[in-house]
Amino acid sequence: MSSQPKSNVKNILLGNKPLKEYLVEAIISLNRDADVIEIMGRGRNIHRAVNLYNAIMARIGDRVNVKDVEIGSMLIRNRRVSYIKIALQRVR
Repeated sequence: MSSQPKSNVKNILLGNKPLKEYLVEAIISLNRDADVIEIMGRGRNIHRAVNLYNAIMARIGDRVNVKDVEIGSMLIRNRRVSYIKIALQRVR
């Protein structure tokens, strides 16, 4: 058994809600219990994921670090859809 504690990961999949709602959700998650948040934008929402990342860094940039950035494509309903996943880790 591993003695490492599991880190809390909060996934945020961007949709059609205003970006400010996702920003508030991300900041609240980081302040409460999430050690890592993963921002994911698919298809037309890729640019919104990057905009959300920039907004988070402008607000609380000194309290988070970029853990990982992943780009690729996935099959959704037999179609390839591009995505970006940005993982931000809370600084302790």
